[in-house]
Amino acid sequence: MAVYWITGLSGAGKTTIGREYYLYLKSSIDNVVFLDGDELREIMGGDFGYELLERKRLAHSYAKLSKMLSDQRIHVVIATISMFNEVREWNRCNIENYVEIYIKVPIEILIERDQKNLYSKNKKNIVGFNIHMEEPLNPDIVIFNDGLKSPKELVAKMLTDLRPKDK
Repeated sequence: MAVYWITGLSGAGKTTIGREYYLYLKSSIDNVVFLDGDELREIMGGDFGYELLERKRLAHSYAKLSKMLSDQRIHVVIATISMFNEVREWNRCNIENYVEIYIKVPIEILIERDQKNLYSKNKKNIVGFNIHMEEPLNPDIVIFNDGLKSPKELVAKMLTDLRPKDK
């Protein structure tokens, strides 16, 4: 079982790419789940705010949930900003078959796209804009999503990059 931890800034395409990858896996295996950071935040009852410490607690919760599912022989595809190297390092040390996928998009492109109206509407508490994101130190895969390739093409690149690492 593996945990595919898809990280990047808001609007980078984590959910779209993650869902596409989940559908790819689901076509050949049954024991796979897709977790989206925005949905998880809502499911957890709004108990977490957007301050740095609350974001870190939430990220640790996602990591522990992903580990629990993986330990139960369920493949996990999770799309989350996950802005802390501490959390990603915990994942590497504690989750067997952890695969970190960084969807990289320059902030200028995100501001231009502004898919969730985050960058134009509410310019506070935005990771990568006015809250520092610790860029992943050693992701297994980096995907540059400039919007010129479809989600299927980006997943195909992921599959090519993953092939030698899959167990």
